[in-house]
Amino acid sequence: MTNFCPADHAMGLELQLEELLEQQQRALTQGRRRDAEQLQAEIEQLQYELATTAELLGSGFPQPPSPELHHADRLTAAEPPRRRLTLH
Repeated sequence: MTNFCPADHAMGLELQLEELLEQQQRALTQGRRRDAEQLQAEIEQLQYELATTAELLGSGFPQPPSPELHHADRLTAAEPPRRRLTLH
């Protein structure tokens, strides 16, 4: 079972909301008024859920502890192989 993290949920809702707003703007630009109205209903639903999540965050909902990083000095990022460019 996964732990519910309101901050992560809020971020996901914001991303979905942004996408729907862009789709709605495209629909309006293309003259698809009915599609824009249907998207508005979805936008309002997401806005409500986002507001509810924000209230949950503001109420002091317990957050899971941040993961601890052990032995960070041992972490390395592998460098990509270097390519030689040759001109023909």
